[in-house]
Amino acid sequence: MRKAALAGDARAVYQIAAQAADGPGNRDPKLALRLFERAAVAGLTPAQFRLGNMFEKGIGTNRDPALAKVWYGRAAERGNAKAMHNLAVLYAEGAGGKPDYTTATEWFRRAAEHGVRDSQYNLAILLGRGLGAPADLSQSYRWFAIAAAQGDEDAGRKRDEVAGRLSASDLAAAKATAESWKPKALEANANEVTPPAKGWDEAPVAAKKPAKPGRG
Repeated sequence: MRKAALAGDARAVYQIAAQAADGPGNRDPKLALRLFERAAVAGLTPAQFRLGNMFEKGIGTNRDPALAKVWYGRAAERGNAKAMHNLAVLYAEGAGGKPDYTTATEWFRRAAEHGVRDSQYNLAILLGRGLGAPADLSQSYRWFAIAAAQGDEDAGRKRDEVAGRLSASDLAAAKATAESWKPKALEANANEVTPPAKGWDEAPVAAKKPAKPGRG
């Protein structure tokens, strides 16, 4: 794996970074940050998410919400569902500035459609309160119901509260849309890093040098 990393395989760089960040024994968050950054600059989407997470939490570096948004944004645009959710949270909380509920609603919606339960709950909250989009109790009920079906007990209580504010016909329609909902499929390469099927010895050797770390 180290040979593949030295040859420029971003997946191998990512795996070594993950070991430095999460593995047993002596962890090295600063090394993990540098390696995640290298893989992220090379275009590996899960590395972009991990890098954004380290900047958000201040792991191996100082907290930097602006850089967290940059890297979450790149990963989210390429289909990483966790990055979509975390990016939405930063916008909703106003990290580095004022809350931007419109952008938060859009990213919560995209993550919710991919099955992220916390995004479904947060989207329902925003829609119920008219933050970032016009208030829509039917859609608020729908997303609370979908989150509740995934085991979120708070969402179940909120769903029932919203139900009491809907007409019988609107409630029936909202229930039907919730029950027929199915998550959009995730793009595997954007959400996970899979080692070569035959092991790192069979990984293709890159012709160019590894990308230098940079913050883009």
